[in-house]
Amino acid sequence: MKTPKIYTYSPKNQKSAFDLYALSKGLNSGKPLENPCPNCFVISCRNAEELDQYRTLLFGLWKAKSFHQYFVGSVIPFIRIQDFKNLVFEQMAHLQKKQKTYQQDVKKFKALAQNERAMYEQLLLISELKRMYISRHLKR
Repeated sequence: MKTPKIYTYSPKNQKSAFDLYALSKGLNSGKPLENPCPNCFVISCRNAEELDQYRTLLFGLWKAKSFHQYFVGSVIPFIRIQDFKNLVFEQMAHLQKKQKTYQQDVKKFKALAQNERAMYEQLLLISELKRMYISRHLKR
């Protein structure tokens, strides 16, 4: 598998359907994002499968706080793009050795993320229902 292009986000650049964003500043540096923000990196993947693989990898690295060792800056920590690239490519090369099991885990991760999103939406609906049941008895 070829490595994707990683670069700093700029609103001037053209967006692709297979772009993944990762936060580059703050204590959450490396966190995968669905939508771009001014302080992020872009991982430009070739297809949806590669996008899922990198999203899962970034989520794991972020949760494991793997990016923290590369933080620089005294007030607002950030990660340099070269350190980010090196860590991501090194980890992906390591995962290529166990490609089949990683692919299975990526599918499981994607299914869990969908379930989590559905539960979150249900919780929002329950909260709204609770508010409605009580508010209809209040004087306006």
